[in-house]
Amino acid sequence: MISINRHTILNRYCSRVQHHSWCTAAALALVLFNSCSDRRWEVPESALESYSDSQTLDIRNVILNLPENRQEAFATWNQATGAFGSIYTEDVLRIGAANNPETVEKLKAFATHPDVKPIESAIDSTCGAASKLALYGERLSQGIDRLNFFLPNEATPRVTWMNSGFNFAIYPTPTHLGIGLEWFLGPDNPLVQTLPPSMFPQYMRDKMESHRLPSTALRGWLLVHFSERYYDSSKCINELLFWGKIMFLTQKCLPQESLSDLLDWSKEDLEWAETNERSIWLELQPQDMLFNSNRMEFGRWFDEGPFTRIGGIPQEGPDRLGAWLGLRMVTDFMSANPELNMKDLMEMKDPLPIIKSYRPA
Repeated sequence: MISINRHTILNRYCSRVQHHSWCTAAALALVLFNSCSDRRWEVPESALESYSDSQTLDIRNVILNLPENRQEAFATWNQATGAFGSIYTEDVLRIGAANNPETVEKLKAFATHPDVKPIESAIDSTCGAASKLALYGERLSQGIDRLNFFLPNEATPRVTWMNSGFNFAIYPTPTHLGIGLEWFLGPDNPLVQTLPPSMFPQYMRDKMESHRLPSTALRGWLLVHFSERYYDSSKCINELLFWGKIMFLTQKCLPQESLSDLLDWSKEDLEWAETNERSIWLELQPQDMLFNSNRMEFGRWFDEGPFTRIGGIPQEGPDRLGAWLGLRMVTDFMSANPELNMKDLMEMKDPLPIIKSYRPA
């Protein structure tokens, strides 16, 4: 995406052209060498814990196994779900107060409601199957382990499976990473096909693929977790920096995930962006856009949708092109500065050095 003009050598003296060309080639070779031997993002196996189902919290399973007695069920619910239990009943489902034992009865009724049972069945036969949960749980947990390795002083969440009733795909809290499994049934699932298009347009359904779960979940938690300290929407250039840092961190925490999945794109979307990188940069590069302070205008570069609705960007392009541009900038900046670690990057507040380091493909 983003495109900064490449270094060009214009000199009338042949000897100086040759000298500068040699220096440029040497510098390029050094960058390539550093990127190939960059061990900053290698995480030792000893830092990755052996995955166990006990690392995750399965809200659906807790509800399924609640005792018949109301008081016992209430105590079991609170003990099993901890801080997330009240959030689930009061904010996610909004079915009752967390301190009211009757709310537990409403939880049981929710799980067996005629409108909810098909969702539960669909989850069990797709992304919520035991083998799938084990796979996604391991990938997410190892992503969180890598986060802890890169930024050991940061809090890390407990992965939490839930049925949100199509209210929230991801619900991050300081202690938990809530994941609405019904959002990952697959776009062709019969239940997904019955969702009202006015609330669930096609571009949203297309992203409901199961394999996107790890990247969608961790990216969502990182965006929320770091927003209070680092999110600055005062100018387009500042939001570009924030998204670039978050996407770069997500990529290093989930190195096995494809770049298209990290961006919530299709492979064709990524190919389109890479092919049109320079043209996309030319749309963003003018100062009246890059330093735009009207979030309603520049936010289109980062908003979810069928495509990026701004300037001359055609509809065949993907949404959130600003997130990809930010990632491209941060990647080039970190490659050019091998002495910096993840903490250094996250604490950067000045976007200009990052933009100046950018080299479009």
